[in-house]
Amino acid sequence: MSNANLNLGAQLYTLRDYTKNAEDFAETMKKTALIGYKYVQVSGVGASVTPTVIKHACEETGLKVILTHTNPARIRDNTEEVIADHDVYGCEALGIGGIPYEHTEAGYMKFADEFAPAAAKLKAAGKVLLYHNHRFEFEKYNGKYGIEIILENTDPEAVMLTFDTYWALSGGVDPAAFIEKYGSRIFCTHLKDMAVINDAAVMTEMLTGNMNFDSVMAASEKTGVKWHFVEQDIVRINAFESMKISHDNLKARYDMN
Repeated sequence: MSNANLNLGAQLYTLRDYTKNAEDFAETMKKTALIGYKYVQVSGVGASVTPTVIKHACEETGLKVILTHTNPARIRDNTEEVIADHDVYGCEALGIGGIPYEHTEAGYMKFADEFAPAAAKLKAAGKVLLYHNHRFEFEKYNGKYGIEIILENTDPEAVMLTFDTYWALSGGVDPAAFIEKYGSRIFCTHLKDMAVINDAAVMTEMLTGNMNFDSVMAASEKTGVKWHFVEQDIVRINAFESMKISHDNLKARYDMN
C-alpha cells in the first residue's frame, strides 16, 4: 500500500515486564527506538516510572508518547492532576483499558455519564479521552453493541476509541467494516494478528496469522485513522523480538511512518 498517512507505534504493554522501574523503562525505550519505532503508548509501567522519567526517556530516544493507558478512577476523580502529568511529556490522549463498571447496557450508560465531566475537562485542555475495547463490548443490547452505546452517548470531540482489531474480530466483527463506519471516532488502532494453534485462536506477530490487514489499513487510510500501535497481550517468544517482527513486517508491506 502506498501514499498512506499511517503512523506505526509500539504499545509498551507488550513490554510491561521490562518497564517496572525507571532504569528498565529507559532501557526499553532505547531498545524500542532501535527496532525502528518512532511512537509509543505508555501502559503497564511501574510506579517509579514518573512523568519526568518518561519525559527524559523521550528526550534521549526521540520517541514520542501519543497516548497512555491511565487508571480510570484517576482520570475521573483527579482529572487536572492527570492532565498535568501528561503535559510533562507532551501527550494529548489519555486512554483507559476497559469499562470500570459492569458489562451491561446500564454499565455503558453509567460510564458515559460519570466520565462526561472528565472528558469535558480533557477537551478544554486540548486532550481526548480514549476507550479501548475488548471482546465483550460487542455484545448487543436492543440491537446495539455496547461500544456503540458509549459512542452514541459521549461527545464525539471528547471521547474516541483505541480500536483493538484483534478483539473486534474475536467478537465476530469485521474490523475494516467497523473502521469504515466509525473511523471519525477512532483515534488509533491496536494491531495484533490472529493465528490458530492447537485448534485455539491465539495472538501472534503481525502478518504471521490469518487476519486481513490489507482491508484494515485501506479502511484506516480512507477514514483518516493514522495512528496504529502493535500490541500483544500474550507473547510466546522474546517480547522485543516479537515487536521487531511485527514492526518489520508492517513496514515492508505498508507505507507507514
